[in-house]
Amino acid sequence: MTTQEQKLQEPDGLTPNFAIETNRLILLPTPLAIEIESYKDLYASLHRMPKFTTMAFGESWGVKDWTTSSVREIIAREVARSWKVRGMGDFAIGLRSEHQNLGHDIDFREHGFKIAEAEEQRLEDVRWIGYVGIRDATTTSMLNEPTAVLSTRGWQEMVELRYGFHPDAWGEGFGTEAAKAVMAWGQQEKGVQRFIAETERENKGSGAILGKLGFVEIEEGTEVVWGMEGTKEWERRI
Repeated sequence: MTTQEQKLQEPDGLTPNFAIETNRLILLPTPLAIEIESYKDLYASLHRMPKFTTMAFGESWGVKDWTTSSVREIIAREVARSWKVRGMGDFAIGLRSEHQNLGHDIDFREHGFKIAEAEEQRLEDVRWIGYVGIRDATTTSMLNEPTAVLSTRGWQEMVELRYGFHPDAWGEGFGTEAAKAVMAWGQQEKGVQRFIAETERENKGSGAILGKLGFVEIEEGTEVVWGMEGTKEWERRI
């Protein structure tokens, strides 16, 4: 567990060395968060909750009783397929014990987020509540779905937004706040031109978040991304 005296270890050359800050949240790239036991515990606990897994993945997905070691393997696999390929991927979402007022910060006013050096972050007062990420769907999630349709678009138009939160954090606007920051970072740093997303048809909450973020449903017959039964597909053009 991270103590008050501890900071994140100096990353290697392949590890992102930053965190994204918003007024209430810290978003830590998972190549760094993978070393934090409390985040891995949170990640495992989410996937043991039927309330979470049914809304996120559908009832047939069930629940997973993952160990800490298996969670590390899952996160490491995602890091290898996303961060190590495109320099973007999932972020652990942490709730600060005290809110920040970043209204005076020039970067925050201009872009809606602030970048901080990761080794400067003290994490003992952070409560981990979920994850948010952007990734190239053509080299990650689409490869897992036999119903996915190969796209002729460039990868900057096939960037998937995904997120998941502990049910105790639902209804507080954290999803919108985290997603806005990560998407703004993706546009600024990675040249993202379009975001896509997928939700279970019954997941009204995620659909509402996407609507607030400017997403619209992809019209049936115009494009298929994942093509999974019982889901909705969304896009937000820049």
